[in-house]
Amino acid sequence: MFVQDGARHAYPRPQRRRGWGRILVLAVALVLATGRLAYGSGPQASDRVVVAPGDTVWSIAAAHYRGDPRPHVEAILQANRLPTPLLTPGQTLHLPRE
Repeated sequence: MFVQDGARHAYPRPQRRRGWGRILVLAVALVLATGRLAYGSGPQASDRVVVAPGDTVWSIAAAHYRGDPRPHVEAILQANRLPTPLLTPGQTLHLPRE
């Protein structure tokens, strides 16, 4: 009675939308973005200092920390395992956080 033209269904089936993948990718991107905003994107630039000619541990401590530089001078020497406060230009120093 009815002539089939080779199609399995008389009405085309709606195609599945793949929206869950997009939602998942968007959710992961939002979590990463908010995490970076909340916790920072990594170490701050002031964690390391390259010694310039004429720099001393005292001048570096006075420039990067507030207050009395004496405890910070000692902390810089200990963090970098320096036996003496003599510095070489071009040397990289790690600055401990307050």
